Amino acid sequence: MKDYTKGTSGLIKNINKANVLDVIKKMQPISRIEVSKVLKMSKSTISAIVDELIEEGLVVENGYGEKGTVGRKPIQLSFNPNAKFVVGMSVESSNTIGILTNMEGKILKKIKWQTGIKEQAFNGIVNGIKELIERGKNVIGIGVGLPGITNIQTGVVDAPGLKWNNFELKKRLREIFNYNIYVDNSVNYAALGERWIGCCRDIENFVLINIGNGVGSGIYVNGKLLRGNAYTAGEVGYMATGDDVFENTYSYEDYGYFERKTSLSALVKSVSRSLPYIDTIEDVVKGYKEQNPICVQAVSQFIKNLSMGIANIVSILNPEAIIIGGDILNYEIDIRQELKEKVKRIVPFDFDIKVAQLGEDASAIGAVADVLLKTNNLLL
Repeated sequence: MKDYTKGTSGLIKNINKANVLDVIKKMQPISRIEVSKVLKMSKSTISAIVDELIEEGLVVENGYGEKGTVGRKPIQLSFNPNAKFVVGMSVESSNTIGILTNMEGKILKKIKWQTGIKEQAFNGIVNGIKELIERGKNVIGIGVGLPGITNIQTGVVDAPGLKWNNFELKKRLREIFNYNIYVDNSVNYAALGERWIGCCRDIENFVLINIGNGVGSGIYVNGKLLRGNAYTAGEVGYMATGDDVFENTYSYEDYGYFERKTSLSALVKSVSRSLPYIDTIEDVVKGYKEQNPICVQAVSQFIKNLSMGIANIVSILNPEAIIIGGDILNYEIDIRQELKEKVKRIVPFDFDIKVAQLGEDASAIGAVADVLLKTNNLLL
């Protein structure tokens, strides 16, 4: 039988507090009486919550407004984004990015280092968190995005790129840091970051496709992140788009079929078969811009393969937009128009293709957003 969440007084108070803070953020400067009208809550309840927010430093009084009803003009309230701070981290198999932000996602400090594997990867996370915490007083939590299947409840991570198998990340971090700690797949966090302050602020149905050495996606349906059974929704790298899929058997430790067709490492590999001196994506892009026929053909096939995968996603999920993110954005090749034209030949549904706005910081910013959401400091 389903376990039902009881509406405890503490839970209801936290919900009301989050709602009040959200209204003040969006409508500032605003008075207590105006907040009570927007939320249809009693003036006394609103006043008690506001007083608590002021005590925490999250809300400040800005003097009297220009208009009142009868008597004294109402005191205006504003949100103070620098009252508390958050650490967000994006771990990838190549590099790790750590940021310290205020409550609006403004990056106050950013650090970046090579990730490594096994204990080296874990120690890098620990040292990065320590450095960021030193720079920010009143840190309310830490969010960490990982390149693998991540159980957001237990904090156990399977990340082949880090040589992590059933790695108890959250447990080990809690043994070191006395903070709220949250973990998730890094592409899910990238999608959350774009939803919060990136290119998807007003989009409730979208899929972010992250293209780097591998391929993954974060899926938003009706304003909610789709996780699936065992938190593996969005593992689009295993999609099959051709009958040669049966030539191999794919395990989690391997690249999936779609990844072998559409990742940047696959693109390099396809060119190097004919041009052995090309062994980096920079070489491929340079050859493409110089109209090297082999590079041009490889990129064209790459776009075709990607178009088939996007067509499958569009036909199943009917998103408003497909967001292209990841390392592919580091190279000056805009493939959006060609992608859309090819996908439109396969599926008749209307959709847009956008480029992720937050760049390499998207996942770390999404980790910050997750902390704020789960501590009732943000509503989306």
